[in-house]
Amino acid sequence: MPPEFKDKHSRYRDPELVLSELEHIPVALLRDHVREHLRLHPNFVLVGETGSGKTTCLPPLLLELKNELGLKGKIGITQPRRVATRSNTDRVSEMMGTEVGQTIGYQVRFDDSTSSETDIVYMTDGILLRKIQFDPLLTEFSIIMVDEAHERSLNIDLCLGLLKGVNLLRLEHDLEPIRLVVSSATIERNKFSEYVGLPNVSNTLEIPGKMFPVTVSYEDETPWKYDYTQAAAQKVKAIIDRQLPGDILIFMPGKNEINLTIENIILETGGKNLEIIPLHAELPPEEQDKIFQPSTKRKVIVSTNIAETSVTIDGIVHVIDSGYIKQTFFDPSTGIEQLMLVEHALSGLEQRKGRAGRTAPGFCYRLFTKASLRRRPRYQSPEIERSNLAQIVLAMKKVGIKDIINFNFIDSPDRESVHQALHLLTLFGALDATGHLTKIGHFMADLGLEPRLSRMVIESAMSGTACLNEICTITALLNGKNIFVRPLDFGLEKEAARLHSRFKNSDDSDFDVLLNIWNAYAKSGYSDHWAQNNFLNEKALDEARNVRLELVSVLKSRGLEVDESVAPRTNLKTTNQAITAGLLANLIVHTGKHAYKKVDGTKSDIYIHPSSVLFGGPTNDNFLLVSDEIFMNTQGKAYASHCLRVNPEWLRQLAPHLSDALPKPQKPKPHSRRHRHHRS
Repeated sequence: MPPEFKDKHSRYRDPELVLSELEHIPVALLRDHVREHLRLHPNFVLVGETGSGKTTCLPPLLLELKNELGLKGKIGITQPRRVATRSNTDRVSEMMGTEVGQTIGYQVRFDDSTSSETDIVYMTDGILLRKIQFDPLLTEFSIIMVDEAHERSLNIDLCLGLLKGVNLLRLEHDLEPIRLVVSSATIERNKFSEYVGLPNVSNTLEIPGKMFPVTVSYEDETPWKYDYTQAAAQKVKAIIDRQLPGDILIFMPGKNEINLTIENIILETGGKNLEIIPLHAELPPEEQDKIFQPSTKRKVIVSTNIAETSVTIDGIVHVIDSGYIKQTFFDPSTGIEQLMLVEHALSGLEQRKGRAGRTAPGFCYRLFTKASLRRRPRYQSPEIERSNLAQIVLAMKKVGIKDIINFNFIDSPDRESVHQALHLLTLFGALDATGHLTKIGHFMADLGLEPRLSRMVIESAMSGTACLNEICTITALLNGKNIFVRPLDFGLEKEAARLHSRFKNSDDSDFDVLLNIWNAYAKSGYSDHWAQNNFLNEKALDEARNVRLELVSVLKSRGLEVDESVAPRTNLKTTNQAITAGLLANLIVHTGKHAYKKVDGTKSDIYIHPSSVLFGGPTNDNFLLVSDEIFMNTQGKAYASHCLRVNPEWLRQLAPHLSDALPKPQKPKPHSRRHRHHRS
């Protein structure tokens, strides 16, 4: 690096020099104007259109301002997803002439690429939430930028509310308040401005983007049984046939639709001279990063809305938009989630369109009618209005928030959802009768798992640690992505089912299957090759291994020893009791005709999922099970997955309040496998 590009510490290029070289970027072009607003308004809303440079150019400007004002502490930049966290760190590090981990670093779960030299930290909003939990004053930082705030995830909304509380605490301790920057391309500017600022004070700045024109086209009509995966493939073929240059980005609502779209593209085009790349959250980082790698072929990237914001893919000229996303909706009255296909909001459609036209005039092919725009919402509903709040409420209690109902969220959650979360945490023993966090509750929050999983770990610890090894494995596997690979090809699907069946030597519990797989994986030396040969997701297993190591570390720090050897199981009862303690909210009883209902009476007509080892097995009229997950499919049918047969005697100890609902013992009666219900 030329010496004139180094600062006095020889760690990075002077941010002023970097910004002066980026005169074509709107944020850098309006540098003095932005800096003056930031100086005047400690809490600041920046509406930066696509291409304005808010995600990559604003951090160096913030570093310049921090040095100028003499602020102590790092600059934290939150991103909603891992792929954006890593890719933006790479881009800004390159701009600043420094290696990742020096001036610019990033932090996601299990990957901390920062050092004592780091001034700017890109991180997921989940990491920021954990930092606030363990350091309520957030002493590590002086400036926090919440980027892509329009996504309105649970973590984004909670972090914004907590940051206001952090500043009140800092003032009490005579510390400089954290300067807060909220940024997005499609944010509700007045709403956010009022929330983070002062009444009647203009603390918002809107910066236009630098975009080439994008030509938008719509479908004339969409038939009742419209296959948008097929329509997308036909658009790809039309682009190729018309010899239009440029790479293609296709937005689909989920992984299954991505796979179907890729199949259809290959059928339509033959796949020649195309590099077709899937992109979704379940892919490992190295697979996600393929979208940024140069290629001698035309790239066709088929993605969920993971590529909608903060991910700039050079060379994209064509965007094909299905117009749909998948969202989870939680029913607090039943405690059941349903993943639903919904039409995307207008703001999201604009974000997708903005992925074209970054480097050249672009095209956006919308696979829906223009008339459908009239019925779509302006903004998508925030997660806090449609999610299970148990983990968020636990985090709030951990940082000392007593009145959850009246917490100052930008949009308040439904009271019934809050009450359901409080009830569940009380059931787990995390809260006492007055709503205060118990020792169990503090322990659960420290583990950083979903409450049901952390409750399993704590129950096993309280039972003498005999089954702690097994429970750490089970919770780590349940915490992550699905470990089973089920190919779409029929021949491979049969082979995968045959190999998976070798681990299913028990008809009592799906959790035994997970332990059998883990023990075989450990005996293989945690081999990716072994996992692939057995149609298991090697990256999901590797991530579970990281979660497990973290769990064991936390437990050992509390003086709890974990026997990590792979040995024959001699503690079946205590293991199953610990699992039951974590899954009490999903306790179901057989009602006949293959159906179950929740013991608490909130939901009937629940069926065991065909993937369970208990599917089609013997039952009696009051057969008891717990399930890791009860979910609704798109047809509205409820299924229980990862099931365990429950001994009523366990419940008398774990949940005495359920004693009235306990069944009378009856002999199991054989169940004909000819009468299985159909696979969904």
